[in-house]
Amino acid sequence: MGVDPQSALPVRVAAPSVSASAKLIRQWPVAFAASTIFVVCGHSLIKAGLNAAAAGASGTGLAGRIAHVLFQPLVIEGLLIYFLGTICWMMAVAQKEISFLYPLTSVNYVMVVGTSVVFFHEVISARRALGVVVIVLGMVLMNRKSRIDP
Repeated sequence: MGVDPQSALPVRVAAPSVSASAKLIRQWPVAFAASTIFVVCGHSLIKAGLNAAAAGASGTGLAGRIAHVLFQPLVIEGLLIYFLGTICWMMAVAQKEISFLYPLTSVNYVMVVGTSVVFFHEVISARRALGVVVIVLGMVLMNRKSRIDP
């Protein structure tokens, strides 16, 4: 509580309100989904940056090639977005058991395969597609409630 200097009466100071987005991200499903989106976008940007770096590769030594890759704008953006995903992951893990959440991160594999097809025009073999289906089935099985689960 503060004091109004003109009237010397106590003045109630409102506490800062938590924004709706801050409240939303504090829910583990939202934090987990944001983590997944940021991580997949980060990986995709890193890949795009690496593709750009390979197209403009110079004949310099190893240190020069590493610097060339690390200073690609898309690689830097990808790393920053990946870092945001890590922050969201930490928020999700703070709210839910890691033994529950970590297997769910396999959705990242599925989304990376999808983005690689759409954005990088990669061809997915039948064997790789079957592997993705097995991952999805595994996630479904792990998260289904059974009759004997508490």
